[in-house]
Amino acid sequence: MKAVLFAGAEIVDYTFCQPEIEQADVIICCDAGMHHAKALGITPDYIVGDFDSVTPEVLEEYRKAGISIRQFPTHKNETDMQLGMLLALELGATELTLIGGIGSRFDHTLANAHLLLYLRKKGIQAVLLNEKNHVVLIDKEIILHGQAGDLVSTIPLSMQVKGLTLEGLEYPLHHYDLALDDELVAVSNVMLGQTAKVSITDGYLFVIQSKD
Repeated sequence: MKAVLFAGAEIVDYTFCQPEIEQADVIICCDAGMHHAKALGITPDYIVGDFDSVTPEVLEEYRKAGISIRQFPTHKNETDMQLGMLLALELGATELTLIGGIGSRFDHTLANAHLLLYLRKKGIQAVLLNEKNHVVLIDKEIILHGQAGDLVSTIPLSMQVKGLTLEGLEYPLHHYDLALDDELVAVSNVMLGQTAKVSITDGYLFVIQSKD
């Protein structure tokens, strides 16, 4: 079961959203994520948040549409994106796409990236996505799909990532131990073709496909 979550970070070009929407079994808007749903002309299945950043008009429009709404107090422990994530898990989602979670607020962006660790430990496949970034967290391996020249960075989340091997990239590595507090030698690598492989033997590693 695939859930797509929309949070409130700015999106200029919505083209990347369409394939995710078409594959979604459930769509959840987290507070100002409702603005993205409205821009896309889609009706979410659920809405969550404290609603301190969505315009009252948009919230009322969706309220009148009879969509399931879960409102929380402003003073809460969870971010709105986290509330959406917890709802998705409650509904039985096994795959999550987090959209609108990479923005100008670095604290929110970093927190959303760390949600990938929470999900990875539960065996949930998840991606943090916007127009220019595709972010996943691995503990074993991943096959990347793209085009020659695409940028790929591999950045440790755990203090040490062991056995990092990069294949199909301009700068290969073979069983390299990458430390969080050491040289980040695996930033801005380049795909040589349409696929590449990243694997590790221990730890947690962000794998980020980016566009300038």
